[in-house]
Amino acid sequence: MSSTTRPKYSGVIYSVYHFFAVLASKIQFRKGRLSQEERRILAEYFAKGYYIILTGNPGHLSSLLVSVMTWFKLGRWSKYSHALMNCDFMDSVEDKDKFKFVEATAIGVHYSSFDEALDCDYVCLLTPKNVDNEEWTRVIDNLVKSNGRPYDDLFDLADSSHMSCVEVVVDAFKGIEVFEDLDIMIMLEKNLLPQMQELLNALKSVQ
Repeated sequence: MSSTTRPKYSGVIYSVYHFFAVLASKIQFRKGRLSQEERRILAEYFAKGYYIILTGNPGHLSSLLVSVMTWFKLGRWSKYSHALMNCDFMDSVEDKDKFKFVEATAIGVHYSSFDEALDCDYVCLLTPKNVDNEEWTRVIDNLVKSNGRPYDDLFDLADSSHMSCVEVVVDAFKGIEVFEDLDIMIMLEKNLLPQMQELLNALKSVQ
């Protein structure tokens, strides 16, 4: 799908909405609270393979607002409000400063460092078990191609001209039939936001 601007991403009403969405994303009350030991363990995982990564940080206003809306909608608090993936070829924990992640934030789809990606309180790693090296190569190739796309604050999964964090992951896995075991992992995790639960269904629909 073309990356040219769609009419729905223009106009006065959208511009005002987009302004406040970007403003909320810039307000941070505090840094994430992952311990050094937790960060070390995560670095070991990232050195071994690729993951769908869910994060949450109540210290970010945008994350807090999403969790509050989830509480009003579903009557429960949610830990996670963001999805991203790692994409580098580093296989040593000593190279964690060279780890690269692809994520979509208010500034668009972009690369992030280990420290930037893990500025959070909570992390959940999801991975399908039956992906071979060739399939992972396709996934990562799709993932990095999304770099530079504008952010989709309308969360339209059908339009890839703009991409939200969930859309980046969905697009990366197009054509990969690997999600039987993700059913169980997501069912066991009770703190996912509605859009994270919808992530699995969206991934299934693009095969």
